[in-house]
Amino acid sequence: MLQVFGRAVYLGDDAGRAPLHDLAMLTGMYGMFAGFLQSAALVRSAGADVEEFTTALLVPWLHAMTSLLPRMAAQTAKGAYATTGSNLAMQVAAQDTLEGLGRAQGVGTELLAPLFDLMRRRVADGHGEEDLAGVVELLHRP
Repeated sequence: MLQVFGRAVYLGDDAGRAPLHDLAMLTGMYGMFAGFLQSAALVRSAGADVEEFTTALLVPWLHAMTSLLPRMAAQTAKGAYATTGSNLAMQVAAQDTLEGLGRAQGVGTELLAPLFDLMRRRVADGHGEEDLAGVVELLHRP
């Protein structure tokens, strides 16, 4: 990895591991940006100040949410997705509200739709009691 991105990290002797990790980091970044774009469009549609929203509310919220990533990584590594918070079934039930708000505000939801579709599928497959990390099982197709 290039130090310009933070720090050099040795990932092993496999020459393919570094580029895979680089692309995985870009994937995480684009996912975050998709969420930002969706939220910015919603806030702007209501005539609110996107910069103020981002600085005062969204950035602190996202910082707090990133603290959940190590737990989600551990769940993924173990293939055990028990939740102590909002399970997938509850989150899927709330999606109608998010999508309805988008329609009411004239804001598309296509950035989040693929994730919502996977969440709905995981619940339909009988995993509604799981945490969001369980969705990884639908993405990883060995």
